Amino acid sequence: MHLSRFVVPYENVRPGEHVLYSVLDDRYIGIDEPTLEALTRWQQGGPPVDSSERETQDVLLEDGFLVEARAVDDERLRAHLDQASEGVPGTLFVTLMPTLQCNLACNYCFQKDFQAFTKMSPHTAEATLEWIIRLVDERKLRTLNVHYFGGEPTTRKDFCLQSAKVLQSAMQARGGTFIWQMTTNGVLLDVAFAEQMERYGRGSYKITLDGDKETHDQERVYRDGRGSFDVIFENVVALARRGSRVRVGGNFLPHQAASFEKLLDRLETAGIARLLDGVRFKPIIDEKSACTGCPSQQKAETRTLVQLNKSVEQRKMAAPVYQGELLESLLGPCELHWKNSYTIDPEGRVFKCPAVAGLPDLAVANVASREVEKIAPLLELRPWEQCGDCPYMPVCVGGCLGGQFIQTGRRDQVACKKQMFEESFRETITRRYLAEFPAADAA
Repeated sequence: MHLSRFVVPYENVRPGEHVLYSVLDDRYIGIDEPTLEALTRWQQGGPPVDSSERETQDVLLEDGFLVEARAVDDERLRAHLDQASEGVPGTLFVTLMPTLQCNLACNYCFQKDFQAFTKMSPHTAEATLEWIIRLVDERKLRTLNVHYFGGEPTTRKDFCLQSAKVLQSAMQARGGTFIWQMTTNGVLLDVAFAEQMERYGRGSYKITLDGDKETHDQERVYRDGRGSFDVIFENVVALARRGSRVRVGGNFLPHQAASFEKLLDRLETAGIARLLDGVRFKPIIDEKSACTGCPSQQKAETRTLVQLNKSVEQRKMAAPVYQGELLESLLGPCELHWKNSYTIDPEGRVFKCPAVAGLPDLAVANVASREVEKIAPLLELRPWEQCGDCPYMPVCVGGCLGGQFIQTGRRDQVACKKQMFEESFRETITRRYLAEFPAADAA
């Protein structure tokens, strides 16, 4: 009898009070000091000493915190990954990249050196919409969730508007639901375009602001080197005030926490903090940096991430979760592992991961062909099997395999962020537990 290898103990969340957290089930339970001591004895082969311990052991076993053998964990992991591969049941997720063209050349963007004029032709656009609708019918799916991405999708406003019109009409005729989102740098995202897009459903926009003006204007620049903060911030304010659903994202380096705090201050001063659909920051992944995966870098990233997450929550600016709308909020493997999730590039090539869209060798299909879908090359070698007993495997599954390929050109390596998981999970789960069970209740 021993703890599941997917259970992480957090000791002394209060003096003498401990938490067991199951990463596999996203569940936690509080235990006292005698129970923690009993767990140590049981894992060394000792039996419960009395009926009370036996009852506690039975409860922990029934709830999956304890397992009788490793094979039980193995089976539960297989079941978890099988279920996770379904994504959101009945939903097709499609990331549409109508262009690789972008009006910015952000310093850390892996696409900044690509040809800046590639865009989807009318013939490919028509084939793409037909492919999507055919897949909805063949798999009998009730919801279509389209994510406009790029490049910069607002450089192809014509495609965004026409495709949204066609797809909304097609889903409406089938008694289904059409949902859309757009990840955009925000430079061309004016109110007039937003009003047109929102005729086809109240979608959402994710717009990136990389800290305050000074920091942002060093990273997110036009191709002539000018900063882009002012125009983007003005568009964010205008859209939030008109009631559009706007999420603010941002990409930070470990030393930039103060800059992102200033950005949060500025959003509050502008009066739109409560009008936004959420704020979420994440570390920059720089494919040219050799040190982004080293322990010291990860530790610094984690400290900054924890600090900013805490600040966002304290300011009540955290993003809510919408069923089927916010992919990154789902606890589990990313959409690379989902059966009904695809990315389509401007040439009509179909991929399982947006990070590698545009790389022909990593495509799984083509909208112009009815050939059988290939296994995703990023999954073919199953690199996560080298992760051993890592408790975060159920939600990580090797990390961002697309980003790892972009950095190294290899498909047999994982992108390990275990240290970040350890620190950020402890912070998040401990805070959740203490909020749910105040000291008086726990006593």
